[in-house]
Amino acid sequence: MNNTFNINRFGLLLRRQWLDFGKVYLGTLVILIGILVVAYWMLMPDIKNISLNIWKSPNLGFRYLLFIFFGFFFTSIIASSYFNNLGKKADTIIELMIPASTFEKFVTGVFYASIVSACSFLLIFYLVDAAFVAYFNGQINHMITLNAELKPAQTMVEEVFQDPKSLNYFKYNMVSPFTVTGIFLLGSIYFKRYNYIKTATTLILFLVLWVTSTIYTMKLVTDGTVWVGNSYWQNERNIMQIFGIASLLITIAFYITVYIRLKEKEV
Repeated sequence: MNNTFNINRFGLLLRRQWLDFGKVYLGTLVILIGILVVAYWMLMPDIKNISLNIWKSPNLGFRYLLFIFFGFFFTSIIASSYFNNLGKKADTIIELMIPASTFEKFVTGVFYASIVSACSFLLIFYLVDAAFVAYFNGQINHMITLNAELKPAQTMVEEVFQDPKSLNYFKYNMVSPFTVTGIFLLGSIYFKRYNYIKTATTLILFLVLWVTSTIYTMKLVTDGTVWVGNSYWQNERNIMQIFGIASLLITIAFYITVYIRLKEKEV
């Protein structure tokens, strides 16, 4: 038997894992759709409060917060639930007895927890956003006809691709969903019980410590000084590039750790 990778065995493993993982995934997806619909319904601007003398286009800025907030929770919950069977003795034996290599199990986990979850969230969010924008534009269509300055609302995708700054933020943060899933995949293997809570708590503590120490260090180094010379670190694009590269390296490190931890479980 090929202990590294076999395409036929990998296909069978994908189908087998879907029988267990699919229930959690579809259930979480349905809940996500319901919450998004309710959130949009509550936060969409009231048609009665639109002033033609003030508004040139509807303000739907709340969508970006929803995208980040629910994107994090959806991808983290999916990732955290994938390997949680390895924390239960009875289920661990069944998982370890699956006739597939460690690498195939790892790739399957990455496929479902990272690629499928991220793509499905983007699709669902876009469909909900497009549906509410279409409904909203239909309601203000008569106002647009009377006032040429009032522009119809755009989907978030249209706004992002028409704004170079937003597009840069999106481009340099594309790796973020995979970073989140890498962290929570590792947590689902490392912690035996309450893995989501423990992983989230550890992540929050780390972020607080990292941000606090970074701010303190920068203040300590730059306090009372004047920037002279190279303006590389004052360029926002350069900072975003460094952030993107660092996020990519951290993500790769987490996925390597997940594979090593999974291999240890097999032993």
